[in-house]
Amino acid sequence: MIKKRISELLPAIFEADPPSIQGDDPIVLTSLFLANSDVHFLPAGKRLPPKRLELAHVTLHPAFGGYGILKRIVTSQPSDYYKTLWARSAEAPIWIGSCDFEQPFDDMLEAYSITTFGGARVTKGLKEALVTLGDVVRLVTDGKLSAQMSTGEVCSVPIGISKDRPIREAILLMVSNNVRRLFVEQGRGKFVSDRTIIDYMFSPERLGVAREHPELWIDEPVEKLGTKDAGRCREGSLDEASKVMDLAPDACLLTPDLRVISRWDLIVKPWRAGKLLAVEN
Repeated sequence: MIKKRISELLPAIFEADPPSIQGDDPIVLTSLFLANSDVHFLPAGKRLPPKRLELAHVTLHPAFGGYGILKRIVTSQPSDYYKTLWARSAEAPIWIGSCDFEQPFDDMLEAYSITTFGGARVTKGLKEALVTLGDVVRLVTDGKLSAQMSTGEVCSVPIGISKDRPIREAILLMVSNNVRRLFVEQGRGKFVSDRTIIDYMFSPERLGVAREHPELWIDEPVEKLGTKDAGRCREGSLDEASKVMDLAPDACLLTPDLRVISRWDLIVKPWRAGKLLAVEN
């Protein structure tokens, strides 16, 4: 257990005031906002009710993010894609944990573990903040937390896709495997993510295609997407690996044997194993 409160480890989280999305906003508006920001999801406005989990210290709060939007679109009929863009964002929610600023830090990590999303809403009176796994990784790099595991204990096999497959297939593969990135060139560390797909789909050119020929909107091959390069890390401690993780929300690392390490692997897996510890000064 990390015997500290959220307020002790993240005292400055309310310095930035994240905007929220209303459930009545159309999906296209929410998606454009996400495509032009550095986050993958944002808390919903206060009109949508939260859910309380009986057997956990967590309240679930609705949010809107690229992964939920992609899932909503890809389960529509291709001829209805443009119509789906103008559906209410409330039709494509994800659920993130919501914690009070003075709750134990473990409660927030429990929220990540339950929802499988790397973000939580933290409140202090009327104020709210979005705390992501990236914020927690920085606590490791700053020496405030330590992940007492090795890269080999948490890494996973990358899921690949051929660059000539349609983007729609890439989205379906992500959704069915509950992953956020697919490797396009096996062994070379190039990947596409839910973020790169959202950026492409909601560019002015592709929105024009969605309006005029909705069935062709995500029919282009994966090679049309911009790929990103995974970082590289040596075999060893997760604390050392955290120091080379890029700041981009969809960043990841590859080990020498080409296994993937994500922020989830750096934080949630050690926490579940009881090996993510607070460093006492």
